[in-house]
Formats: sequence, C-alpha cells, structure tokens
Amino acid sequence: MPKYAAFNSAISGPTFSGWYDTDLFTYASLPPPADMLELTTAEWDAHFANPNGWAVQSGALVTYTPPAPVVPVVVPTAAQQLAQQAAAAINAGLTITLSGSLTLAATLFPTDPVTTAKIGAVITTLLATGAFPGGTTSYPMKDATGAWHTFTAAQYPKVAGALAAYVAALDLIADGNPLGATELPANSATVALS
Repeated sequence: MPKYAAFNSAISGPTFSGWYDTDLFTYASLPPPADMLELTTAEWDAHFANPNGWAVQSGALVTYTPPAPVVPVVVPTAAQQLAQQAAAAINAGLTITLSGSLTLAATLFPTDPVTTAKIGAVITTLLATGAFPGGTTSYPMKDATGAWHTFTAAQYPKVAGALAAYVAALDLIADGNPLGATELPANSATVALS
C-alpha cells in the first residue's frame, strides 16, 4: 500500500496535515482521498530529513517553510508603565540632602530590598530597645558609593524614614497603585536633622 502526505484540498496555498504510511501501519481512519497525495519512495524518504519542511501545493509535494507566527505587540497602559517605572526606581536609590545638625550634600542612598531590610532591622532594634544594635549611641549607614555616614539615635530614624517613605510609595504603585498615583514620587529629599 502507498505512503501519503495529507493536506487540505479546500485551501489553494501550501497546506499539510500529516504523513501516512499504509504499508507499515493500519489507521482507524484516514483523511478523504481528495486530501491525500500519494508519494513516491524518493519523496517519502526525503521527508525524514525535515518532516515539518513540506507541504502540498497544486497537487505536488513541495518544500515549505511556514511563516513565523505573528507576535502581537502589546503596548502597556499608562498605569502599567508607571508600575514598571516604580519597580525599577525601587532599586535606583534616593538622593538625600541633609541639613541642620549634620549637613550632607545631595547623596544617593540605596533603596534596594536588601539594604532597606538591613535599615529596617536597625530601626526595629532602636525602637524596641532605645539603642542601636550592640548598644552603641551612633550607627553607620552606607550610601550608594559604599561610603559610610554615621548618625545618632535622633538622626538615623529621620534618614531611614525618608528612605522608607520613598520605597513604600514606589512599592504601592508597583503593586497595583490602589491610591491612583499618576507619577512617581520625587527621587530626592531634603532631611532636616536636629
């Protein structure tokens, strides 16, 4: 019995729906005869090199490269764009200028999750015990360059609070924006220290 390439005879262009070897297999059902092209031994043997690279067109087996699937371009909404910007900004840092008892020119402080978790642990200890970890009266905080800045128990919470407020606002926007923000919070802050 012969070997076949099945196709859809209702379509004028190249079409293909399967290979059938009736010498080797018994099929419960086959496509209608109008949708089957009987193949020569050479055509059947050639299909093994690239089974997906063939189609039937105008009653003949032809090599065929199916068109690449069309990938729709999805343009994010303004809210989605703002959420993406907020998620990126969380890791970009906050520029803080200090005035008062300790002055510091505009300095970028990291706001990534690891850094903010470390600062949060210091604040939790300070609030719970009235002292910094280890009982010290001042505590260092790294800026984005890795330089240390040391703050007193009155100063540290103000700097940490500015960082936490910025991250919280960004996180809320990135996490669905329930307050309906239309722009990101300012990426710089001035903190007055007493």
